[in-house]
Amino acid sequence: MILSMQGKSNMNEISIRLTTPDDTSQIKELMNKYWGGEPLVIRAKNYYPSKLEGIFAFSQEEIIGFLFFDVQGESCEIIVFEVFKKFRGTGTKMLEKIKDIANDKGCNRIFLMTSNDNLDALRFYQRRGFHICTIHFDSVKESRKLKPGIPMIGDHGIPMRDEIDLELLLNAR
Repeated sequence: MILSMQGKSNMNEISIRLTTPDDTSQIKELMNKYWGGEPLVIRAKNYYPSKLEGIFAFSQEEIIGFLFFDVQGESCEIIVFEVFKKFRGTGTKMLEKIKDIANDKGCNRIFLMTSNDNLDALRFYQRRGFHICTIHFDSVKESRKLKPGIPMIGDHGIPMRDEIDLELLLNAR
């Protein structure tokens, strides 16, 4: 293990790569373990991360994060973004990679949805230039009809009710 002077892992050892079709079974395992399985439900629509484009973050050949996205026209939607050890720069590095991918695909914005209880995500995205653009009040009720396993209580003991859309406008081409 490479250590810095402070005894923490060196962030330079994080590598990021695009997912491939060979990763499908591993993606399904990760979705089962961390997200209650597929599909994910956003605005009452089903998404299957194992069928989407994505990226993995690695440290010493161990997956330490993943992000799956869907490009439609000039918009790139982040469907799921998970970092296992937070506050170490992994999420920021992954977000920089998705910005590069979105730019390369001709997108002018990146957007995503998070639930009202996910204060860590709201802080993370806003600190990196995202803006709240829409709040769908009580919309989680509709999503629960498609995926009843969505919990009633989320992070920090906050009732999970609303879906909050955030967006980042990219450089116009």
